Parts: sequence; structure tokens; C-alpha cells
Amino acid sequence: MRNRNLVNKKLDNLESTLINLQRIVNTQQPIESYKANIIKAQGLVNDIRDMVESQPMSPSELNRY
Repeated sequence: MRNRNLVNKKLDNLESTLINLQRIVNTQQPIESYKANIIKAQGLVNDIRDMVESQPMSPSELNRY
């Protein structure tokens, strides 16, 4: 897979965002903080999905569509 380091960095960012969401819940911060972090996490998921889909499929993979 090309850009493996970039994908791993995005996954690390996603993991830290999820940890931050857990912290927000534990400290009972405002709901706006929680919503902003959820939007950030969704954006990271979309970025990772786009990166994976842009990679060519190997002959052993099945086409999902």
C-alpha cells in the first residue's frame, strides 16, 4: 500500500480524537466540544476511506460493488 505512513498518521489522529471524546464525557464538558470532536472524527474516517479506495485493488480482492 502506498502512503502507508499517511494512513497510519490519520489512524493515530482518529484514535486521539476518540480518546479526547472519552475525556470530554468524563469531565462533563459542554456538548459543543463533543459535537466538534465527532465532526473531526467523521472527517478523519472519510479521509482514510478515500485514501484506501484510491489504492488499486489486487487480483485477490473482491470488488465490493
